[in-house]
Amino acid sequence: MAVIADDIAERLREGFKALRQPVRLEVYTAAGQNEEFSEFTREFASELSKLTDKITAGFFRVGDPEAKAKGIERSPTVLIAPDRYQLRIVGAPAGEEARSFLQAIFMASAGMSRLSEASRRRLEGLRERRRIKVFVTPTCPYCPDQVLQAFGAAIERADLIEVEVIDILENQDLAERYNAFSVPQTIFDDKLTTLGLEPEDIFIEELMSLTEAKEVVAEEPGVTSECDLLILGAGPAGLTAAIYAARSGLNAVVVDKGTIGGQVAITPVVENYPGFTRVAGKALVDMMTNQALTYAKVHQNEPLQYIAQTEDGRFEAATSRRKYLARALILATGAAHRHLSVPGEQRFYGHGVSYCATCDGYVFRGKKVIMVGGGNSAVTEALYLDSLGAKVTLVHRRDKLRAEQRLQDGLAARKIPILWNTELRAVVGEDHVEAALLENVAEKRTWREPVDGVFISIGYAPANEPAKMLGIELDAEGYVVVDHEQRTSMPLVLAAGDLIGGIKQITTAVGQGAVAALTVFHDLEQRGSAKAAAPS
Repeated sequence: MAVIADDIAERLREGFKALRQPVRLEVYTAAGQNEEFSEFTREFASELSKLTDKITAGFFRVGDPEAKAKGIERSPTVLIAPDRYQLRIVGAPAGEEARSFLQAIFMASAGMSRLSEASRRRLEGLRERRRIKVFVTPTCPYCPDQVLQAFGAAIERADLIEVEVIDILENQDLAERYNAFSVPQTIFDDKLTTLGLEPEDIFIEELMSLTEAKEVVAEEPGVTSECDLLILGAGPAGLTAAIYAARSGLNAVVVDKGTIGGQVAITPVVENYPGFTRVAGKALVDMMTNQALTYAKVHQNEPLQYIAQTEDGRFEAATSRRKYLARALILATGAAHRHLSVPGEQRFYGHGVSYCATCDGYVFRGKKVIMVGGGNSAVTEALYLDSLGAKVTLVHRRDKLRAEQRLQDGLAARKIPILWNTELRAVVGEDHVEAALLENVAEKRTWREPVDGVFISIGYAPANEPAKMLGIELDAEGYVVVDHEQRTSMPLVLAAGDLIGGIKQITTAVGQGAVAALTVFHDLEQRGSAKAAAPS
């Protein structure tokens, strides 16, 4: 059976017409080692080669002279354009990683790194060899972007940089050796380890210096980008605001410190969004993103450095990449995972402690984990972990869940155990999580529960740093205070989505984003500064 569906094959065939130089794929496999994944990889590469004459595939056995000469010992391993670059995937390029694999083919064919001009100039100064390992899983929506940054660097400096992308599940011994239990995890020359998707400039700086970089100041800030509306945050609220603003005739720009999609991008399954009985969060976000991109520019991986109001009433913002000057502002920065702040939680983050089952659950298949929390997110992720094959137990501090009844019914149907009236007191282990210290608060009983992983989903804290910079009114919990048309305490600054608290649902975020954009149009029009036509 073909691994590429007919409709996708047709789209790939059309897309491959843009390939320039030929790209050779070399697939190395071994009998008895990850055979299911190896078979998929062989078939995938073979089918790709039949869609265009620009892709050729060669198949080898681990242990053959070709494999020994290139230091290949694991099955499956894929080399991309090995005649020109050092791009290696250890594991099947499936799921989210199929995306980075296919994009790498286009990059190798064009000989283009897709890195910014500033990053390319920085890499010109590299004088020593670099070997980059990126640990990934097929379900992690953040992994492909980190992988493509690494591949881009290896294409830009093919003489000095080699990249190895490693699937954790298929190479659990490597994951344990490098203590990689959260993805993406990047290791530079076995000297520096970083967790999560990083902004491009931070990634390049760490590659160059082999030291942790928190912030990189652009050498040349460049020309300030002027717009009618600057939207901070590329989740559902921000993306919807961009669509409605542009349809009103406003020039809108969306900026996000991370990747597009917000919390929805890492939600395994969405079952309560109108029009979709059941849809993956990442798929829903991709549809929103594609629509927003037809209306507005969306810049991701640009952490905000400062934002202030100028003397003429406009808003000036700066990231590490560029500056922005806007007549109005919508804050849609969302919220971040709350932490319990118990002993061991921070120490073992990325080494068994996780806040994202979609990203990290894959590596815990067959292993014992706990999910701390009792709301919709916690129960949804517990169900997801169970579907992956993890042995999950829900830990809740009360005797009743806050999650929707439909989700609670799912727990009962799956027979997922629940520890009621129980709190996590500490996470313990040596190099990685080995146990959780739990307390039944009703019985005043404490015990050590052996576990391989601790997942935490206890709500969110508002990402209100930009609001604080502007001096906007916040409520007692730090959420931005707005009126019924999404206006904040500062004129021409509006807010929407999880940042304003209340009911944290995709539908409410979308509605608030639309209202905020239309309010901006009307407020600018009343001030005589809107250049737009009436909203459509």
